[in-house]
Amino acid sequence: MPHANITKRILADSLKQLMAKEAFSKICVSDIVENCGFTRQAFYYHFKDKYDLMNWIYYTETASFMSNYDMANHWTDGLKDLCYYMQENKSFYINALNTTGQNSFQEYLYGYLRDIAMSVIESKGRSFEEKWEFTAEFMATTIVGLLVHWANDGMEEDPAKYIAHIRSIFDGSMLHELEGKENHES
Repeated sequence: MPHANITKRILADSLKQLMAKEAFSKICVSDIVENCGFTRQAFYYHFKDKYDLMNWIYYTETASFMSNYDMANHWTDGLKDLCYYMQENKSFYINALNTTGQNSFQEYLYGYLRDIAMSVIESKGRSFEEKWEFTAEFMATTIVGLLVHWANDGMEEDPAKYIAHIRSIFDGSMLHELEGKENHES
């Protein structure tokens, strides 16, 4: 691992340790560097601010769960694996899911899930329409909300079972609507 990535990983681990004890909003850059023995200069060499570090954690830790699966057919496999990973890092991800606003984990998940919904819509031969855009946004918002609820309940429910519930709703509503329209248009 190149030196820059080692430094970034140490800073990320420091933030994760701090977030196990307190809310992200109460943590500042000086806390992060003090916790790992780095200087502020070292921090700012690698990251613009604590939000940039947080986003780096999201992208480096969660992107593989989301990108390794075909979006239209196996997206819930990636989401389930992500939830298992979040359980392993429970205190950090509960805190991350409860941090809202620009560049938040909720916003990151929303973008991913919206893209999945749009890929499913496109895989069914649908062109862009306001209705489908709204449907994709609705599904993404709903799933993020359910994940926040799962996290706030302590991430106790088995992700496979929880994601299966989400998938059944998704398949039972959005896919039904897409397939129903195909039948009416024939």
